[in-house]
Amino acid sequence: MKVLVNDAHLYFDVEGVGLRPQGATMVQKPTLLLLHGGPGADHSLYKPTFSALADVAQVVYLDHRGNGRSDRGSEESWTLAQWADDVYAFCNTLDIQRPIVYGASFGGMVAMAYAIRYPTHPAAIVLVSTTAQAASHAQAKVSMFTRLGGQAAGNLARQRFTEGDTSPEVMKAWLEIALPLYTRTKTDPDAI
Repeated sequence: MKVLVNDAHLYFDVEGVGLRPQGATMVQKPTLLLLHGGPGADHSLYKPTFSALADVAQVVYLDHRGNGRSDRGSEESWTLAQWADDVYAFCNTLDIQRPIVYGASFGGMVAMAYAIRYPTHPAAIVLVSTTAQAASHAQAKVSMFTRLGGQAAGNLARQRFTEGDTSPEVMKAWLEIALPLYTRTKTDPDAI
């Protein structure tokens, strides 16, 4: 599904109901808003793993503007401030109140920017494998990817983290070479 937020149509998906019966009344379940990594990725990496949480929360997956199935928007709008404003406006558009916001990697950066700009809006922020500054520890990141995946992975890390290159060619190579290094568990290449 897509919804117009600010000046872009953002893609989202929902698992689980928002209300659950408790005796003779209906009780609001918490909303878990998932912000994916990237840039250049989408929410599909969370499925089906996070589907299990639909028993205890309504799980909402959001593709950031310029990512996944959301509108690209102008490249000038690809900023942490805009992505944070999009999260807030998205929640307001769908009447999501006090979400638990889960941000991984790049999504964690967006979650932090959102929390700084709208500190009373989220119920909680969960940060996973992220950093407050994209350029922090760049050489350590390059060294780690080189150690884990050889020179090709190290070169890609240098392009992304030092040079800021998120071109389609680099992102395609990143998905094939570097992303599998994030875990010791072998991932299904078709899932990516």
